[in-house]
Amino acid sequence: MKQKPAEGMLRDSILVVAHPDDEALWFSSILDRVGEIVVCFLGSRTNPEWKARRERCMAAYPLDNICTLGLEQAGVFNSADWREGTTSSFGMEIQKSGPARDHYMENFRRLKSLLERKLEGRHNVFTHNPWGEYGHEEHVQVYRAVKELQEQQGFDLWFTNCCSNRSYNLMLTHIAGFDTEYVTLPANKKLGEAARSLYQKHNCWTWYDDYCWFSEESFMRDRKLAEHEEDPGYGRIFPLNFIKMEIGDGSKTKGEETSLLGRIGGKLRRIGEAVGR
Repeated sequence: MKQKPAEGMLRDSILVVAHPDDEALWFSSILDRVGEIVVCFLGSRTNPEWKARRERCMAAYPLDNICTLGLEQAGVFNSADWREGTTSSFGMEIQKSGPARDHYMENFRRLKSLLERKLEGRHNVFTHNPWGEYGHEEHVQVYRAVKELQEQQGFDLWFTNCCSNRSYNLMLTHIAGFDTEYVTLPANKKLGEAARSLYQKHNCWTWYDDYCWFSEESFMRDRKLAEHEEDPGYGRIFPLNFIKMEIGDGSKTKGEETSLLGRIGGKLRRIGEAVGR
C-alpha cells in the first residue's frame, strides 16, 4: 500500500461530476482547490422543473469555479442489475430497452464529445469511481467517459473512495490490476454543508437531509500496472468510505427527481470510514 503526498495532484486540475450536489457529497476536500468544477447533467427527463432550480443554484454557488455541460439526465436510476454489477460500453447495462436506455446511450456519446474539449491540456482530472459511489448508473457513465478520454489524452485520473453495499459487487471487480496510489485529505464539511443548504433552499438536494460527511476523503490514482510491474493477483488495499443502505427491490421507487430517501427508502449508516487502512 502506498500513500503519496498531495504535491502536484491539484496542478492544472479539474473535477467532473454527474449531478449538482455530487461535488459537495463526494469531493468536498478539493472543491475550492481544483481549477474548475464541471457538472455534466442539469435537467431531468423525468422532472423538467429541476433544470430551473439547478440553474438558480449554479448562479448562487459559493464558488466561482463551477460550470455545467447542460445535459439532461436519462432517468435510469435503479435500472441496472447491481447484484451482478453488469456494465456496458456506455456505463451500466440498463435492463429494459426503451427511451430511457436510448437516452443513456446517447448521453455517453455527448459526454465524450463535450468533455474532450474540457479536459484537453489538464494534468489532473477527478471524477466518480468505476462503481458509482453508492451505485448510480450515471456516475458510472461519467467515469467511463472520462476514462476513455484519459487513454486518449494521458492526464492523471483520480477517483473517489466511496462505496455501498449496493455497489460492492461491482467494486470487487476493480480491486486488481492497478497500482494502489492514493491521497487522503480532510473533508471540507463547512463548504459541503453550505452547498447542501443552497440545494435544499431550491428544492434540488438529492441525498439525505441530515447526512454527516466523513472526516476524510481519499482519492485513488487510476493507473494500470506497467508490463514490468508485478500484479499480486489477489487485489490491493485501499481505504473505503463505506455507506450501508437498506435497499428495496426497486418496484416502489419514484425516479431520480425525489430525494434518495424517497427513492429507495431505508437508513444510511456510515459504518466503515477508511476501511482497509
